[in-house]
Amino acid sequence: MPITISYCPYRLLFKHPFGTAHGVRTGTDSIFIRLEENGVFGYGEVTLPPYLKEKPDAVIDRLHRVGSREIGNSDALKLLLEDQTLFGPDAQGCRAGVQMALSDLIGNQIQLPVNQIIDVNPDKSVATLVTVGLSGLDELSCKIEELPGSDALKLKVGHEGSLDTIQRIRQLDGRPLFLDANQGLSTIQEALLLVEAAGDRLLAMEQPFPVKRNDLQKQLQERLGVVIYGDESIQDLNELENSVGVFKGLNIKLMKCGGLDRAKALMDRAAVLGMKVMLGSMSESSLGCTAMAHMAGKADIVDLDGPWLIKNDPFQGISMDHGKLIMPHGPGIGAVLRTELEFKSICA
Repeated sequence: MPITISYCPYRLLFKHPFGTAHGVRTGTDSIFIRLEENGVFGYGEVTLPPYLKEKPDAVIDRLHRVGSREIGNSDALKLLLEDQTLFGPDAQGCRAGVQMALSDLIGNQIQLPVNQIIDVNPDKSVATLVTVGLSGLDELSCKIEELPGSDALKLKVGHEGSLDTIQRIRQLDGRPLFLDANQGLSTIQEALLLVEAAGDRLLAMEQPFPVKRNDLQKQLQERLGVVIYGDESIQDLNELENSVGVFKGLNIKLMKCGGLDRAKALMDRAAVLGMKVMLGSMSESSLGCTAMAHMAGKADIVDLDGPWLIKNDPFQGISMDHGKLIMPHGPGIGAVLRTELEFKSICA
């Protein structure tokens, strides 16, 4: 029997409004994907914050185009994922979701976890982050209490109250601080003020300046003793090569790079270039975050905290114990569907 594709639009809702330099949102539009072959299932996820160019309607249209073809087996779908007319630069999220579901399907078929299939050591220790979005000072204590223990806190900065937020966090929590500006800064002086506020608690920074300001990124990296990770600036292998000497690390996100296979290619090349690797997310559910966590054995830092920020997560997967990432047992991705979802079938 050929592989069949189904999908389910879904709105992931935050426990609290989540603010970044891109704005504040209460949730994120997602599309869950289900593949089936001979009674075995595989699940994938496409989660698209509104500031991304790729939109949910375009993902659904693309899934119909894929599903309208008769896909005989897993190898045929792998080949289809390389079709640039279907999965070009404007379809990274959709490709990531389909490739995730295919990885889960194959793992479930051969009864092996994804990390074994892609030959990544699951036992390597990796630093963990949990995120505090832009918040009023009176909200910070409550938000921190709801988050699990981790090795460091990731703070969204780049807004008018960033300095006050850093100072307040330092009073409330003793963990190292990872500052993420989401391109929200415009001068070196702005960045240095944040660095000074974090003091000896500063662990690293992420994408302080807009993508086109590599001059500022490079100047700041040369002045700081900590790693600056590129996010929006590094989404494929070409951009990774162009970032050498600008950033000392990169943040890989499935919705931006296009899938676990491409994430692994970026990680392998970053290792050759001597760059640090961080695994990030776009506020995916436990499904997407657990899928990415299978790559943790090749990373230095993981920021996969969607499951702790979302109040209607339909899957159960990774957990954290005193800062240690705990993977679920079982084949494939290992995330288990715990909520009944209404999947719509696509017929060839």
